Amino acid sequence: MVVDTPTLQPPARVLKDRPAVALVLGGGAFHGMAHVGVIKVLEDAGIPIDLIVGTSAGSMVGALYADNPKIDSLIPLIKSTTAKDVFDFSLFRSSEGYVSGKKLQSYLNKQLRVTQIEDTQIPFVAVTTDLVKGETVALKAGPIAPSVNASCAIPGIFEPVKMYGSTFVDGGVLDNLPVNIAKEYNPEYIIEVKIMAFETTVDLKNHQDVIIRAYSVAANKANVELNSTADVLIAPNLKGIPLMSSKDNEKLYELGVNAAKEMLPGIKAELQKRGILK
Repeated sequence: MVVDTPTLQPPARVLKDRPAVALVLGGGAFHGMAHVGVIKVLEDAGIPIDLIVGTSAGSMVGALYADNPKIDSLIPLIKSTTAKDVFDFSLFRSSEGYVSGKKLQSYLNKQLRVTQIEDTQIPFVAVTTDLVKGETVALKAGPIAPSVNASCAIPGIFEPVKMYGSTFVDGGVLDNLPVNIAKEYNPEYIIEVKIMAFETTVDLKNHQDVIIRAYSVAANKANVELNSTADVLIAPNLKGIPLMSSKDNEKLYELGVNAAKEMLPGIKAELQKRGILK
């Protein structure tokens, strides 16, 4: 998908103050509903979120929350979202992917109040992969819907997003848990949320299953090799739940809630120790 944007990489967003808490949301297709459950627990506990860095599904949830940081107003919307709302699937689309991304961008444009990343209420970064250069790219400014599309564009499923003179695909190909991007802002505390459950047994029935499996293998390898340096990891147990199905939204949400509640006492204690939380 070609997006009409400038040819130069957008400038980095400059924060006036050092962020106290950064939230890093990993990729995992429709497992992203678990992110919503995690955010619900953090918000209810009064945990401040000063920066959101998201890749793939984490980019979509992150953009919506960064734009409107009131999780209760987003829960009904996100819970009701189905694959048909964001996928314009067609076997005759193109040789690059069966989903153009136009429906995803249209969905985002309807829900978001801003059009540019730099205008979100909470600073937000969408992480994607430059397919030609083989590099992770952090989109810190510029049009938000195409940027999130680029972060979510699973190779072989979505058409790559072409903008800034580059070709972008899903950020999870190289960096499914982009803590290193969050560290560029020097936050005092980083909360990382992992939603990609790596299955050891798989049932490959069709070409989509093969593509998603290949994506999962690549993302899992990237996770292992990066050796996360976040202050805390929240990892809901999502094994057995399909990545590309929206039928388990409620279950995914609850698993996110449960995982966050388990880690919450330690998070609050550490934030209080550092003077971030009273």
